[in-house]
Amino acid sequence: MADAEPPERRAGILYVDTSALLKLLVREAESEAIEIELVQWARLATSIVTEVELPRAVSRAREDRPDAVIHGSVILQGILAAVAIVPLNDAIVAGARDVGPVHVGALDAIHIASATSLGRDLSAVATYDKRMQDALALARVTVLAPDGDQPSANDQQAQDAAEDTPGTPDDGESTTLSPANGI
Repeated sequence: MADAEPPERRAGILYVDTSALLKLLVREAESEAIEIELVQWARLATSIVTEVELPRAVSRAREDRPDAVIHGSVILQGILAAVAIVPLNDAIVAGARDVGPVHVGALDAIHIASATSLGRDLSAVATYDKRMQDALALARVTVLAPDGDQPSANDQQAQDAAEDTPGTPDDGESTTLSPANGI
C-alpha cells in the first residue's frame, strides 16, 4: 500500500489576524477548524501588531479561562515564528487611516492595511472579528472563519481569490516580509 501524498498546499498568502491565531492557544469551538485550515496554506502572514496582541490576549485568557489556555511560551513563540511578519511602515499607516467603515478599530485597521499590502499575493484573510470581516467584505477581500460545522473554508472562494484578488491593491508596491519566514 502506497503512502498517501500530503495534500497540495493552497496558492497565495493567507493573512491570519490575532483572533484566528488566538484559537490555536486558547481552545474554543473553532480551534480545530482553524488548525485544519492553516495547515492547508504554504504561506501565512500577520502584522507586527500580532506580536503584541497575541501574548496579551493569551495572558487575559489565562486569567479568565485558565483551563482553555494551552500552556507553554514555546508554543506561542512557535506560532509567531511560523508566520511571516508584515512590518508597520508609512504605506500601511496611510492605508489604515483609510479603512472603512469608521467603526473599525485602529489595530484592526492596521491588520486590514497589512493584509491588503500583500497585493495580488493575498488569497484570503482568516479572522473571527466581525467588524474586520465586514470591512474586508467591503474591500472585496475573501474572509475565512472556519467553524468546524462546515468545510474548512469556502474552497472555491479561496481558490478564486488566489487566482484573482479583487479589492487588493496592485500599485506596483509590495510589502517586504520578514525573510526569516521564507515568504
